[in-house]
Amino acid sequence: MSNTVPRATVGRDTFDPARLAEFWWFVCERQAIWHRRCVERQPPPWTDDPVLRGTRFTNVYRELDPGTCYTILEILERDAPEPDRVFNVMLYRLIGRAQTHAALGFQELARFDAGRLATGLQAIRASGAPPFTAAYTVSAYRSMGSADKCENVARLFGRLAEDFTGFHARLIAAASPSAAHGVLGSPYGLGNFLAYQVFVDLTYPLAPDGRGVLPFSQDDWASAGPGARRGIAALTGSREGIDDLAVMRRLRDEQQAEFDRLGLCFRALRDASGGPVPLTLANIQNCLCEFHKYVKIRAGTGRGRRRFEAGPATAAAR
Repeated sequence: MSNTVPRATVGRDTFDPARLAEFWWFVCERQAIWHRRCVERQPPPWTDDPVLRGTRFTNVYRELDPGTCYTILEILERDAPEPDRVFNVMLYRLIGRAQTHAALGFQELARFDAGRLATGLQAIRASGAPPFTAAYTVSAYRSMGSADKCENVARLFGRLAEDFTGFHARLIAAASPSAAHGVLGSPYGLGNFLAYQVFVDLTYPLAPDGRGVLPFSQDDWASAGPGARRGIAALTGSREGIDDLAVMRRLRDEQQAEFDRLGLCFRALRDASGGPVPLTLANIQNCLCEFHKYVKIRAGTGRGRRRFEAGPATAAAR
């Protein structure tokens, strides 16, 4: 007899009504902040909400965040062999800081040197700058044999570079989004969360032909990270029997109906023809993570990692 808990059907009664309304308000207000700042060029403050005013949250559209803009413009659209570009996306997403990757330079697989990478990371640390992100946990990868995280990360990518041709071939041959995600998460140290971030990067349409590295859409499939799973729990009041992907798909499919029902004006991005760009599964996954952070901070049980400080408004920034 199976011990598997049956998955419940996701309907409106899956959600706590007040939390669901709060989630869609959060999504609208967060996007409105970006619009007021980057499109209308209004001076701060861009919201009356004290949590959103004082804490840094990622954008509702993942593609508006500076880190994603960097990935697309400086790595994915670079004139370089595709395996090199995929390798650099993986390295950048693990490091999590554009400044670090830019200082290290684009890594060419044919000339990759793990020792040189370690030295570069150590030099950044010695300058007083953090080599790695503080936005999510990056392990020290101690099984790589060193007490120095910089050396361990370099060794990890040195190991990956040894047969990256075979790795790239397995990735490109993946028959489904979940299979591609599995390939990306297979090297030691990547894991489900980082693998999904890389997966999403590799689905963005790129200049000049509009095709991504992977032949999948961000709406085909999504993997809920730890923060998104906590966001889903906040919306549903429970984790038992919850199908994360079904919840995310329901939110994606019902977004406009929910905005209309709640009387919310969502300032969607516009496509080339002027039509609204709906939130994808990848965007919904990200919003759930940020919503959980918002709820915790507002309740006094959590805090943001960085305070938001107003700077020059650009279309790629908060």
